Formats: sequence, C-alpha cells, structure tokens
Amino acid sequence: MLVLRKEEEEEVMKEVEDRVPTLYTVQVRQTPRDPLTSPSGDSSAPLDQEDPNRFKASKDTDGCFDEALRLAGNWGFWQKKVFVIAHMSQVFCAIHAVSAAFLSFTPEHWCRVPGLNVGGEDERGDQAKEDDEWRNYSIPWDDTDGFARCHYYDVNYTSLLGGGVEEPASMWLPPPANTTTAACDSWVFDQSVFQSTLVSEFSLVCDRRWMMATVQASYMSGLLVGSLVMGQLSDRFGRRTMCVVCAAAVAVVGISAAFVETYVQFLALRFIIALLCAGLMVISFVLVMEVVKPEARTMTGMAYAGFFGMGITLLPGLAYLIRSWRKLEFTIGILSTLLISYYWLLPESPRWLASQRRHQEALKILKEIARTNGRTLPPDAEVLKLISRVHDTKAEEANAGSSGQEGSRLSRVLRVITSTVNDQVTLVRTPVMRRRCLISFFLWFVAASVYYGLIFSGANIKADPFLMIFSSGVVELPSAILFVFPLDKYGRRPTMTGLFVACGTCLLVILAVPRDLIYVNFFLVNLGKFFTTAVFQLQYLFMVELMPTKVRNVAVGTCSMIARIGCVITPYVVTLLGDVHYALPSTLFGILSVTAGLLTLLLPETNHTLLPATVEEVEDKPK
Repeated sequence: MLVLRKEEEEEVMKEVEDRVPTLYTVQVRQTPRDPLTSPSGDSSAPLDQEDPNRFKASKDTDGCFDEALRLAGNWGFWQKKVFVIAHMSQVFCAIHAVSAAFLSFTPEHWCRVPGLNVGGEDERGDQAKEDDEWRNYSIPWDDTDGFARCHYYDVNYTSLLGGGVEEPASMWLPPPANTTTAACDSWVFDQSVFQSTLVSEFSLVCDRRWMMATVQASYMSGLLVGSLVMGQLSDRFGRRTMCVVCAAAVAVVGISAAFVETYVQFLALRFIIALLCAGLMVISFVLVMEVVKPEARTMTGMAYAGFFGMGITLLPGLAYLIRSWRKLEFTIGILSTLLISYYWLLPESPRWLASQRRHQEALKILKEIARTNGRTLPPDAEVLKLISRVHDTKAEEANAGSSGQEGSRLSRVLRVITSTVNDQVTLVRTPVMRRRCLISFFLWFVAASVYYGLIFSGANIKADPFLMIFSSGVVELPSAILFVFPLDKYGRRPTMTGLFVACGTCLLVILAVPRDLIYVNFFLVNLGKFFTTAVFQLQYLFMVELMPTKVRNVAVGTCSMIARIGCVITPYVVTLLGDVHYALPSTLFGILSVTAGLLTLLLPETNHTLLPATVEEVEDKPK
C-alpha cells in the first residue's frame, strides 16, 4: 500500500474526504508512522483494537464512510465471511470459463469412407467393430500426424465390396502412390476419452475447425460485453440485487445449454452465461473491496485468483467422471444453483447504500458489522452524520433529471456520452499519459491472451487434458500470493518486467523441445502459466497507481476491455496456428511476453509514491 510523507498528509486526506471511494480508487492510509497504529499514531492502540467509543469529528474523518466502517470493524469476522461468500462465484464462473476445454475437446478422428465400415455402422446397417485393416487401406498415413483427418483414398470401395472383396489384405496394400484423395464429408470419432463432445456431435473439424475455436471466443465476447454493462447495472440496482439476479440466471441458462439442438444455439447461450459470469465476478469483487479496510484490499484482491484457481482445479474431476458434453454442461448448471443462496447469505454493500442516500439501511448493516465483529458503534446520529456525507454524483444527476431539473432524457444521455468520450480522449491527449496508456493497453492485451492461451494449449503439446487443466488451476493461488511480497520490496516495475520475461522465456524454449517430450513441454507451459497468472493479477494495482484520479476508472475499464479483446482472439491463435505447428502459439506468446516485459521498463516506478490526482501531476512528474 501507499504511505504518505507527513507534509502531504493533510492535502491528500482533504481530497479523500471529498471523493466517493470506488473499486479502482486505492484508498490512502492515514498512517505516517506504523501501518498498524491508530490514526493518532499511538502504537499501543492498533487500528482494529482501538476504543470503539472514541469518536472525533475532525476535518480528516468527518463525512468519510471509511471512518464509519472503521468504527464498526473493517477487517473482522464479518468481512472475512462476506469475502468467502462473495468469491464463491469465482469458483463456478471459472468452471464455466474453462469447461470448453472438455465440452469442445477434439477426439482422434478420421474419414467415414463411403461404402466402407471404418468404425461405427456401415452402409449395410450391420453393427461392426472398427476394422483396422480397412482404415489402414482407405486413410492416408503420416509418420508425424498419424491417420489423415480430412482426406481418404478415392477408390470405388462399393465396387470392391460388390465384387466379393471382404478384406484389404486380398488386394494391393497399401494403395498405389498415385492414388488420389478426396475430402471427407463425414467422420468417425474415437470414443476412448469422451463419449461425445461438441466437436464430435456437430463435426467441428477440418474446414470447420474455426467453429470449435468460436465456442470459447463466444464466451470471451460475453465477458467483454458483461464487463462493460454489469458494473453500470450494479451501480443502479445494487451489488446484492445484481449478484442474485446473475446467479439465478446463470444456473437457468447453464442447464438450458445442455439441451440445445444446434451449434448456434449453444454459442448464444454460452455468450449469455459469460455475460452473467462477468457480472458475478465484477460485482462480487466490488462488494468485497467496498467493505474491507484499505490495507487489506491488495491481499483480498490477490486472493480473488485463488478462488478462480479452485474452480479450474475442480473441473477436471467433474469431466473425468462425466464423459458426455451434454451431461457435463447439465451438471455444471445444476451446481451453479448453489449461488442462488446469495439471496439469503449475501448482504448489500453499505457503501453503495450510503451513496444512494439510503442511510438507515446502511446504518442497519453497519450495526450488524459491529455486532459480528464485537465492536460498539457511537450513537446513531453520529454514525449517520458520517455516512450522510457520502454522495453519488450520478445518483444526484439521475434524481434531478427525473424531476425535470436537468433537462430531457436525451440531453442527459448526450452529456454522459460526451463525458465518456472526453475521458477517453484524456487518456491519450498529452504525451506522458499517452505513453503510459498505450503501453498499459499492450501489457493487458498480452497478459490476458497468454493467460487463457496457455490454459487451452494442452492439445498442441499432446498433454493429457485432465492433467493439463488441473495443473493450470493449481498454479493460480501460489503465483498470485508469492509475488505480492517482491512487489512491495523491489517495486512494481522490476517485478512486472521479471514476470513477463520469465514467462516469455519458458514459452520460447518450447520451440526447441520435440513434441514427443510431452512432460518437458508440459512443465514449460505450466511454469509460464505460473508467471503470467501473477502478471494478470498484479497489473490491476500497477495501473491504478499510474493513472490520475479523474480518469482512473476509465483507464482500468479500457484496459480490461482491450484484455477481453485479446481473449476473444486467443482461441483462434491456439487452434489454427497450433494446427500448422505445435509450437507456433507458444512462440508467439513468448515473443509478446518478452516485448511486454521490456516495454514495462518505460513506465515509472509507483511503489511508495503518492497517487496522482490530476493529469497535470502526471505530466509534471513523468519519471
């Protein structure tokens, strides 16, 4: 966290007093001495053990919601309970996000040759086992890739069978070198790993291979749209309300996806599931950040990755037990109904209630917090005096507009659009801001692309799909937690640079490793995943510290949007480039990671520095 110099404290706290704390606005500690001491600086009175009856309506704390929350206990049992409950949504959303690795798994397959029984039923309606000799005869073979997946030898097999030929051993074997091939229009899929997948049911192979990648791209598109709209809806209707709505809807849509009849229907429902999961992930994260003390926000934010990793780790077990994609999707939807318990378990954010002028409801929750944490609040009037000063400008404008004081609805919409455009332009209008933002946009794009690309890269290195996804989840928690400490000790810039370069190095080495050395490539991919997971989490904090207060939310939101665009592109990179050469995707990701690490050196160090309040501050202090 950031520590102020003593002479800067008064100015900054005045600014904090006038601002509504938001998700991405890092709150500054009023602790010029020891971080665990009370605001008075008395080291004998730790912040969480301070006399609850002490109340001082000073210039620094009057009207500050954080002060009211501190009096109720801002890191006690209540916060830890809400932290666990809220972040359980990450577990289920992770399962939905990564389930495509099994739902759209591509089994071994080869052409269903007209006139032959090469696996499954033949055209005479007989039930027969796969005839290896006929497959050897009719399907081209390559020493590197095995049986051809999209072509077969163009021979009149019906005529051969009609002439009494029962086995290829009685003919020329193999076919002559000059035998032409024809493209498949039907396939036989191996069922030794999965009974059925989206790929086998809808034949998403060969020239339809891009459609398999679109399954995951549709999910990432839903996350992109959801991250743009769900935050606004939660600001309007509340954190708890939107969490409950999204939880119920994602369960219903998840179950419905198991009964689709067409590929397009599944894509549409997959998009909706992602949109709803984006709401759950963003809103639950916001809720937790709004009820914990500033000093705990970094650690709780990093622990977010642990719950997501837990979901990834649990998924392979489900997929191992359930080998049909419809049954697996149905099971995931049924399990998601557990999130409907948010209706009874999840409280509303008292900070949001205060921003909506629902002060009595906010006070009621603060009393519950104090009671759970073993604290005693000052008289209601004094607490209300604190929280009543929290204003939500957007709510004020909406209320004023509804009463006719702010003009027509159209004019209000135009003002919002104009304000948004102006904020976006502010990001790139001046040279220092432009350099910071463009570099940050690239870093986020790379981090997100590499993160999801490595999760789904198992097929390219011939890794076991269950082990690959399990290991991807296992590395989530330690990678996010371990690098919190060097982040504070050595700084943001060297830590981020080291992580990017380390990840890129691991991925570039894969190009020199033969594909048959599966476990070597498996180790390199997961080591790269270990590093990029840390980058994916730590970049939020770095971006917050780089941007001035006025455009901080806009900057982080724009970065998140660009990261999602990278996630939409990634499935095509992994699938289509991987078909050309197994190491092409990892090589591309490696080059991007190393480049991102070097570009990070062009950003300033922000550790133990004051958050910039204005664009002018950024321009005056570029280093």
